[in-house]
Amino acid sequence: MSSIRTLGRRLFGPSFDYILLLRPRQWPILTFQLAVGVLCAPAVAAAIGNWYTGPVTFSWFGLVRAWMAWVVCLNGGTLAFNSAYDRDEDDIAYLARPPPPPSHLALVSFLLMVAGAVIAFTITPAFGLVTLGCVLMSVIYSHPVTRWKSKPGGDLAINILGYGSGTTISGLMVGQVVAGSYAIIPDNTGWFLVAGFGLLFGSFYPLTQIYQIPSDRERGDTTLATVLGIRTSLLLTIVLGIAAGVFLLRAAMQWNAADTLWSVFPLLGAMVVWIGMLVAWHRKAGEMDDAAHEKGMYCALMVWAVIDGAVLISRYGFFF
Repeated sequence: MSSIRTLGRRLFGPSFDYILLLRPRQWPILTFQLAVGVLCAPAVAAAIGNWYTGPVTFSWFGLVRAWMAWVVCLNGGTLAFNSAYDRDEDDIAYLARPPPPPSHLALVSFLLMVAGAVIAFTITPAFGLVTLGCVLMSVIYSHPVTRWKSKPGGDLAINILGYGSGTTISGLMVGQVVAGSYAIIPDNTGWFLVAGFGLLFGSFYPLTQIYQIPSDRERGDTTLATVLGIRTSLLLTIVLGIAAGVFLLRAAMQWNAADTLWSVFPLLGAMVVWIGMLVAWHRKAGEMDDAAHEKGMYCALMVWAVIDGAVLISRYGFFF
């Protein structure tokens, strides 16, 4: 990391701190999550399922623009906008030893988020509206006037709607567009998927706060984790994880006929691993320091990736 920072500052000077605070380490994670939504879109699944009848044609330019709008502009801008007001000195998610925020970081990151919404509107107005809504939530979450980040429950709701549900519904809509479908709004199964991933991010979100409780308390932020404490926060993650599993498994069962329900088993197993990990974490919480909680968060990200893969197995189980 230090060598990358040294090279970046040689090439870009102090402006490289703007790039660092976009937290590029998080981009692959959100890229994969957006891709899950795209691949679960009915038009994309139908095209891939019928690949043997002819070439599969997608608008790759549309996919690149959607990625730029959601992952780089909106997500990167959101994280940088938050850092502009947090002025973190300790490690934060996806960035160790964050640099002091540049003087114009709030303005630059806000304009970047708006640019993402403009790009999203060029793909489809529905995607643009979702992106614009997430820009507004990002401002409400971080700006000192509203700062829902320090309002327990408000912070959780914004992250469920934005990162979890927003990323999934955006992927579904983008998938429909790039596959040439006129039906943009998710079908019934799509809404189960949106709810499932929204709740799954709700289950994950407190894990991003637990190891930052000391710095949040020092700054005066009454986040969900600082109010509930570690054990109760983990109990909440377990409840939300179970609810997420119900919705995701419901979507998977609707994708599969009775004779192919075996393809739901990997998702069931992945959700059992997720809940089991949280239960074990809850039991050992009293013995863990902040570094161990941070390590646990990154382990949870790996389990999330397994869940994503299991969802895709459920979606495309007919290939096997």
